[in-house]
Amino acid sequence: MTFARVTILSGIVTFFRLLCGLIISKVVAIYTGPEGIASLGQLQNFVTFANGFISSQVSQGVNRYSAENKDDYNKAQPFWRASIKLSAIACCFLIAVGVASSGKISEYLFHRHDLYWLLIVALVALPLNIINNIFLGVLNGLGDYNKFFLANLFAIGSSVLSMTGLVYFYGLEGALIAAALNNAIAGLWLILIILKKPWFKLRYWIGHAPKHHMQEMRKYFLMGVIGALTGPISLIAVRTILTNDFSLEDAGYWQAVSKISEAYLAVLTTALTVYYFPKTAAAKSYAEHISVLKTGALVVVPLSLFMALTIFTLKDFVLTTLFTHDFLKARGLFLFQNIGDFLRICSWLFATILLAKGYFFINATLEIIVSLLFPALVKLLISPYGLVGVSMAYFYINLFYLLVTFIIYCWHIRTKALH
Repeated sequence: MTFARVTILSGIVTFFRLLCGLIISKVVAIYTGPEGIASLGQLQNFVTFANGFISSQVSQGVNRYSAENKDDYNKAQPFWRASIKLSAIACCFLIAVGVASSGKISEYLFHRHDLYWLLIVALVALPLNIINNIFLGVLNGLGDYNKFFLANLFAIGSSVLSMTGLVYFYGLEGALIAAALNNAIAGLWLILIILKKPWFKLRYWIGHAPKHHMQEMRKYFLMGVIGALTGPISLIAVRTILTNDFSLEDAGYWQAVSKISEAYLAVLTTALTVYYFPKTAAAKSYAEHISVLKTGALVVVPLSLFMALTIFTLKDFVLTTLFTHDFLKARGLFLFQNIGDFLRICSWLFATILLAKGYFFINATLEIIVSLLFPALVKLLISPYGLVGVSMAYFYINLFYLLVTFIIYCWHIRTKALH
């Protein structure tokens, strides 16, 4: 399966994700306004943090070792068992700490104590999130793209149905309940899809995992912990800064623009994850690295540039269609946001090598630096430039990330790859 075909399949999935996102955003905007969009973003970042902590990067390890041992499940088995053990331990820890601290977390996220029960709901659903992340990693690694994309389509469909129904009947709280449970529901769909797969047997997943395999998977687990403690928390901090310095409504405008970026870039990030990551991991010689990079760049760079220009040109239409006319106040955020989006996608062409080749320390250090710099830059730039300062900070962060990952990529292929 070529990169172009994977990109097309990613595009189909993303089209439905965009369509469903349009419906969800419209319903949430109509019934809850900018404040609801901001609160929804806070909870989604909390769920992203929880997923990252327990299994998101572990699923990348599962992806890698499933691909390397796709012809012999017995060789992949120790890695699969290690992933389940590490995620289960992390899940129990996070549930215990999260439930005990739910009131304080609710006050920080929503500026309300009474929504603590939503966080408990999200935490209790984490075991199904583990299933969704890890088993998607297996499908990806084994090259079962049809089932991989089918699972994503079912997850998207169930998401829009639950979100719109709950928002209609329960307003903002309904939207937050749906956001807390969406990944868990996706896990249920995934179990039905893979039920008859030969690798979906208890003996492959439950049992002893040798120390070596635990150590290898622990590296991915630690990257997930670092990612969870950086990316989502960094975004929560930015949203909190905007709420405190301006208003919850202004934070909602930035959240709306960010969600638009997230939606239209999903097609490219999915293609990079599904196709580009395994190819980069397998590349050894200088020529192989350059070949994979050219293949990715020829598809990703033109498409990301086209998408960014299109969104910028049609920003008024996109805002009023996806949200309401009240969100037109966010139109000034698009210029730097869209340039930052383009730089972000380009950087991923080089950044993929950080995980694919096991540069865990470098990746962790870079994640921490970026997560600290982003809210710091936001705080620095919103004083002289107002709300647009948050988009300027996003642009500068992605420019920095692109330059650093490009330097690391060049260093790797010149000094580590075999000529």
